[in-house]
Amino acid sequence: MKAVILLSDIFAYDSHLHTIYSGHSHPTMTVDAVIRQMQEMRLRQIAITEHVFMKPDLNNIEKIAGQIPSGTENVLLGVEMDADAMALDGTLVAPTDGIDWVIVSFHKFPGTSIWWHEDYRKAKEEKTIYQEWLDWVHKVIAVSRPDALGHPGAMICQLSIIEEFDGRVLRDFAEIVDSCREYGVAIELNEATHGKMRPRQKETYYRVFRLAKEKGVKIVLGSDAHSLPKIGNYLWAREIVGKAGIERSDFIIPTKR
Repeated sequence: MKAVILLSDIFAYDSHLHTIYSGHSHPTMTVDAVIRQMQEMRLRQIAITEHVFMKPDLNNIEKIAGQIPSGTENVLLGVEMDADAMALDGTLVAPTDGIDWVIVSFHKFPGTSIWWHEDYRKAKEEKTIYQEWLDWVHKVIAVSRPDALGHPGAMICQLSIIEEFDGRVLRDFAEIVDSCREYGVAIELNEATHGKMRPRQKETYYRVFRLAKEKGVKIVLGSDAHSLPKIGNYLWAREIVGKAGIERSDFIIPTKR
């Protein structure tokens, strides 16, 4: 876990945003434009965390690194890297050497090549997917020890059996939070996650972050911006902070390695 740095304004940083290199961001999301937007919004720090879905995507991270001005201390080179959905052994799809901030994410259903937004129902039963995902998350935390667990639970919110964050689901997330505490992994409060949730899931998601607060697991804020106006723009995240009773001391921001 990186050193804890507390901010007077917990919304003055963005630890998760993308660029044109994602392939699905707005065409204005160049590295230069992202940095200018940070400055115009008077954010204290950002981490540019482009997707790495497979090892060749590291080429994009190298391009971004070359476009961050030398000596810029408040722009970190990050990555949103997928856990290996076929191996399911806790490893990531690529090495993370030389990267300041590593967010691990799950964009494919476990043991498949099916993306989170695609029809998974012919592949496996939902209960099987959920249990495999749960086991997989614990392995990733223990084996890869990323800096943060990205938008936790976003993928399994696509399952019809996940109605809300209560009962067994909340108990399972309590165990995930316990694993994060054991291995020094933060959990991300991701502004864009609400767009992947049904109403009751949105209403009860704050309970995950209340668990993190109670168990002493640090929380990190990220917009998951794919367009300039979304950078550092927190609306839903502010609601979660209020509902969960999260305080400044519960947050961290990334630091350079």
